[in-house]
Amino acid sequence: MTDPRKRRWWLVGLVVAWIAVLGGLSVWSVGHEKASVPEQRDIADAVPELQQAAGVLITAADGDGRALVLGGLELIGNCRITPLRSGVVAARDLTVYVPEGAARTALEAIADGLPPGYRAELASDKGGTRLGFHADAGNFIGIDGKAEATAKVLTLRLSSGCRPDSDRIPGETDPDAGAPPAAFQAVLAALGGGTAAPEVQAVNRPDGGVAASWSVELDEPADLAGRLRTVSAGAALLRSDASAWAYRAGDTSVVVVPDGKNVRVTATQ
Repeated sequence: MTDPRKRRWWLVGLVVAWIAVLGGLSVWSVGHEKASVPEQRDIADAVPELQQAAGVLITAADGDGRALVLGGLELIGNCRITPLRSGVVAARDLTVYVPEGAARTALEAIADGLPPGYRAELASDKGGTRLGFHADAGNFIGIDGKAEATAKVLTLRLSSGCRPDSDRIPGETDPDAGAPPAAFQAVLAALGGGTAAPEVQAVNRPDGGVAASWSVELDEPADLAGRLRTVSAGAALLRSDASAWAYRAGDTSVVVVPDGKNVRVTATQ
């Protein structure tokens, strides 16, 4: 007959061993398993991932028939992780100018240009008048956009969702973009703003290069349309109306947007 005291100590030993196994698995999973919810990866994890996805997106979006403007990195506070816990959202926009009637074609081309793992999807309503775009860049980084099928300006927004804040945020600074392209200098000279210092937004491309947008705001000159017709001669003109001019000069896209008495000039390469 088994001694009850020996059996009790055997059970105690088994429980202790099982606790040790569970503890070891927990430690291993922290370093090896993927997070199952966004709040398990704070904003310090999210920003480099969002910056990387922005480089992938702008590379997929770049091409004939599209002019691009890369927005800056935004860190937006006071979102809610839970009713009692606040956090921060990292976000960045890519604005795409297209010819009239080309919105669907442009979004389809961008979806096709993204890696298969992004599972990019383009949806529309029954009448085909509203378009919706979504892609999953992984690690809870989403790319979303909505537009009318007749739109000539498309905005794709990268977002991290609400994350816990962090004192250290690697990847918050954009890479060095170097000197602006010749097409940018040409349009500035044509509009009388050749000495203006540009704002620069930049991200690393997947191939190791840098994609950037250089922008300046100028006083709107007299005969803006005439000046733009001259400087864009020979370029692929995508749009030329009172709201915006957009064209491609080789591998550089140029966008000029009047705003009251001012005009914003952006070149992206």
